[in-house]
Amino acid sequence: NFYIATSRDAEHWDFQWVYAGRPLVPRGPDGSFDKDMLIPPSNIITYQDRHWIYYSGSNERHGMARNDDAIGAATLRLDGFVCLEAGDEPGTIVTRPFELTGDKLQVNVQGSEFYVEVLDRKGKPIPGFSTEESSRYQRVNELRLTPTWKGAARFSTLKGRVIRLRFHLKKGRLYSFHIPE
Repeated sequence: NFYIATSRDAEHWDFQWVYAGRPLVPRGPDGSFDKDMLIPPSNIITYQDRHWIYYSGSNERHGMARNDDAIGAATLRLDGFVCLEAGDEPGTIVTRPFELTGDKLQVNVQGSEFYVEVLDRKGKPIPGFSTEESSRYQRVNELRLTPTWKGAARFSTLKGRVIRLRFHLKKGRLYSFHIPE
């Protein structure tokens, strides 16, 4: 198997997927070309909003006679390597304060219920961007969802302010958010 490890600084690594035995690409079932060994790629290709992972596989372990080596491909949704996940109980995620330098928000999200609030530096909802004014999304599965708010609230009017985002999610996964400049 091969696994994923993450780092924010390329010095300190989080190996929770390795220790939990959760491979990035699992080996195949009995009879498959990749049932015993996977050899990871040196890079991952991103094409048409998917990550393509081409790997070598074998139906025998190292040092054994092999007769079924082949190349396989696995795919992930864009930014699908990690996510924050909520189950039946709704979950919330609040960002650290940051200066808004762009004028729209894009969210990579999949879930049964989703909405987002915009908060001030101290964590209080900004009028026009609160829970009550947030558009609710049901059965959403979008790579670049652009959330909206009821009334005249426009995300672009917050440009230059220090804000926080509070994401609300039920039965779903938040993969990433992006604020294009």
